[in-house]
Order: sequence, then C-alpha cells, then structure tokens
Amino acid sequence: MSSDVNTPPEQLKPRLPGGFSLPPFGIHQVLALVIVCVSLWAVGLLWLGMQAASQWTGSWQQDIRLHVYLSSTKKDRLKALAKDLKTLPDVRDVRIVPRSETRQWLHGWLGSTGVDESELMNSLPYSVEVMPRSNAGHFLFRDMRDMARRYGANVNKQELFLVRAHRWLSGIRKLAWFATAVLALAMAIIISNTLRMTLLARADEVQLMRLLGAREWFVRMPFLLEGMLLGAGAGLFSWILLWPLVFGASDWLSALHVDLHVFYLLPPLVFCGAVVGCLGAWIATARLAVPDVKGA
Repeated sequence: MSSDVNTPPEQLKPRLPGGFSLPPFGIHQVLALVIVCVSLWAVGLLWLGMQAASQWTGSWQQDIRLHVYLSSTKKDRLKALAKDLKTLPDVRDVRIVPRSETRQWLHGWLGSTGVDESELMNSLPYSVEVMPRSNAGHFLFRDMRDMARRYGANVNKQELFLVRAHRWLSGIRKLAWFATAVLALAMAIIISNTLRMTLLARADEVQLMRLLGAREWFVRMPFLLEGMLLGAGAGLFSWILLWPLVFGASDWLSALHVDLHVFYLLPPLVFCGAVVGCLGAWIATARLAVPDVKGA
C-alpha cells in the first residue's frame, strides 16, 4: 500500500523548464515538417537558379560595355561617331578602342596558328566602346542602333541580348524575393495551425500553470522552442534534398561553367526556417497574452 502511495501516477511525466515535456512528433507535426521542408526546398532551388544564372551571365552585370563596329574603310567617321554616341542621355562614357589593343586581342585569339596578323588587322573594323549608365532605359539601345546605321556602323547584337538578360535577371530577382516572402508567410501559418492544435490539446495544463502564477513567457517558451526546432529541422532537410539535383545536373552546369555553392545556402535555410517556426509559434500562442494571475 505504501509503495502505491509513493509511486507517481503514470499520467505524470517529468517536465522540462518551461512547463512541458516535449512530446514525440505526432501526425500533425510530421505533416507540417514535410510541407515546410518542401516549401524551403522550393525557395532554395529558386535561389540556386538565381546563383547559376548570375554566374552564367558573368561579371559584365557589374560593368556593362557595348561595342559599335565601324568598317576600316570609313575611318574618317570614327571620331564623329564616338562624339555623337556620347551625347546620348543614358551613356556614361565612350572610348575608341586603340588598334594596339585590338591587335593584342587578335594575337591572343590566334595563338600559335601561324596566321599573318597584319592581313587580318586590315580587315577588322574599328571599335567604339560605350559604357551605359546602370539605370539606362530600353530606348538607349534603339538610339545607339539608329545612330550606328547613320554612320554605316553596326552594334554588337549579342551584347544587347546580354543587357536584356541582365534586365530579366533583375526582374526575376525581385520576384524571387516576393515569392520567398509569400512562402515564408504560408509556412508560418502552417506551423501556427499545427502548434495551435497542440495548444488546444494542452489547454488544461496551460490553464493550471496560469492559475499557479506562471508568466506568459514561461508558458509560451515550449511552443516557441518547438516551432523553432520544427522550422530549423525542415530547413536542414530541405538543404539535404538539394544535393541530388546538383549532382544530377553537374555535367550540364560544368558545360555552362557554373559552380554552385550549395553550402552557402545551409545557414540561410536553417535560420529562416527557425525564424518562420518561431513566428508561427508566436501567432499560435497569441491568445495566451492575458493578465497574469497574481497570488494572494
């Protein structure tokens, strides 16, 4: 009989600081973990694609330069062409490429083929290098093309394509930030609903703790920790799931001279997952913010 009195009931379990013992994940927590993991995986895949696109386009994004080519038979129009190009409103600077620089480029391109460089130099056009402003509009490139035609010159169309690609990347980067924010809000709501169900299941325990004088932060802490662990774990799993795609596309990425740095995504994914989980837990426990019960 005495042993029965000294033995604690089976319903009572040791508690952690904060009031609760963290329970094993139930079906709701597992589903939330999977959904948040898939969402973070999509975010990581999106930013990996942005990283690959930035590497593929190269360093020209930081210093865009366009070239206008004028035939060597029209050398007398070269200075006038450069002067008129500089008058365009969105042009930062214009430079006539020296023939010595062109010869050096041609020598490096030919290598040791033994081809006579002097004949090729005579057939190569003169080059005018145009440096547009960072906020140059679409009309600048159309004006450059029209002006080049008046002088019988040509604009490098491939460089114009790169400039358009730079604009597309800038727009896609803004959309990526917007999509990341929307997914983060959705993940916070999912975690909030999951923890809200856990909170409802423990309503009696929460009420008892408040009646015993527990402060709001003391009751909230286990839910905040659970949300942070849920989000951080989802971030870790999503980062692991990125590796099969990277390994599968390694040959294709090598052909494009792209070297993805997947390790750089680990801290952002884990940190963002933890922040989203904490935000969801904070939303779930918002109704706990009631006046503390004061002792007699």
